[in-house]
Amino acid sequence: MNNLYHPDIYKFDTPIKSYWEDTSNTNFDLEKLNKDTSAEIVVIGGGYTGLSCAINLIENYNLDVILVDAGKIGWGASSRNGGFCSFPPSKMPYQKMQKIYGREETRRFFKNSIEGSNYTRNIIKDYKIDCDVTGDKNFIVAHHPSKFGQIKEQAEIYRKEFGIETNIYSKEEFSEIGHGGIGQFGAVSYKPGFAINPLKFVNGITHYAISKKLKIFEHTLITKVEKNLDNYILRSKEGSIKTKKIVIATNGFYQEGLIPQLNSRILPVISNIIVTRKLTNEELDAYNFKTYNPIVNCRNLLHYYRKLPDNRILFGTRGDLVGSDKSNEEMSKKIEVFLKSIFPSWSNINIEYKWRGLIALSQKLTPSIGKIQDEEIYYGFGYSGVGVSSAPWTGKQLSKLVFSSNSKDLEISKIYKGLPKKFIFPKLRILYFRMAVWFYMIKDKLNI
Repeated sequence: MNNLYHPDIYKFDTPIKSYWEDTSNTNFDLEKLNKDTSAEIVVIGGGYTGLSCAINLIENYNLDVILVDAGKIGWGASSRNGGFCSFPPSKMPYQKMQKIYGREETRRFFKNSIEGSNYTRNIIKDYKIDCDVTGDKNFIVAHHPSKFGQIKEQAEIYRKEFGIETNIYSKEEFSEIGHGGIGQFGAVSYKPGFAINPLKFVNGITHYAISKKLKIFEHTLITKVEKNLDNYILRSKEGSIKTKKIVIATNGFYQEGLIPQLNSRILPVISNIIVTRKLTNEELDAYNFKTYNPIVNCRNLLHYYRKLPDNRILFGTRGDLVGSDKSNEEMSKKIEVFLKSIFPSWSNINIEYKWRGLIALSQKLTPSIGKIQDEEIYYGFGYSGVGVSSAPWTGKQLSKLVFSSNSKDLEISKIYKGLPKKFIFPKLRILYFRMAVWFYMIKDKLNI
């Protein structure tokens, strides 16, 4: 199977050293597939999407399910993201969405997006997951005076067109409730929204899945899928699984070549995160940094950041473009410069954690949920970095689709439905992305 990045980023057997790993208990003692077995349904991918789908298939339809992951459960983006429960899961401007799909379908898409955020909140409550929930809204900060009018207009449209609860804050007002500094020229907020420890969240879902007798195999990389009459045979290095239906829930870590119909449709993009040491009250007071709500600015290559419960600052952005360990180190240093350029009095504060992961984009610029034509293979991917709110909800929708085998039974916005187009000359996807990054870097420098 062919991957687009350096092999370093696909070390499935290597633990990811992150702040989340150091603050979570991740010992499940789950076995690796080392035999031939069978199940009605196999879910490939042990993150939010796969776990949610498997749990719903067991609870709601009493089906026999096996879930496999190439690494530890939650090894991918589900345990590495910034913990932002935001929406919508799209890189497409709502104006363009309305032009392509129409006003009512766009409204339905936003309605489903809000349902996703609420579904994540309900999982935390219903599964009794302690994942350090903080905040009750999301903030978008204008990083330049020229951007305040744009986010103010966005907030008004969110409120009037989609019924979203929003608020608008001047630079002075946000300095009182959020933070000050040279990179803040006003902000808007929207609900619902909050922040979590993503690894504690995925661990909590896993505990619940185990209590429902879900069969899970960790460190089991599926290398080949064969079709034999009405069955599929999924092969790993040390075993195989015979099944009637397959769910692909690997998102940005999809292994090209596994399912031909899915090849060349996903653009995995690296996102890097750094976390500071614990800040003193005096250091936080330098910018009146009060809020624990998740924050993004409105750059084309946006920065996302939040204050953690122990008063560290998490800061992330678009990641490196190679995937090697060396490029990870280089990008982490650049992100530290970004952070300290916004908050210059923190210039001597040490960075104690740095890591990265893969998000998934596609030409649709929205998630894709569906069934491959003439096959019993189902998929959910393409959350554009907004998986905390959209991936568990997608898993639930996938369970309905797997049970019925008919996409017409899926009562969601058609914007979610179906595969994106394949990339032209797919081996050049990373080159396309590099060109886009350079273009947006220029736009950000010019504040366009």
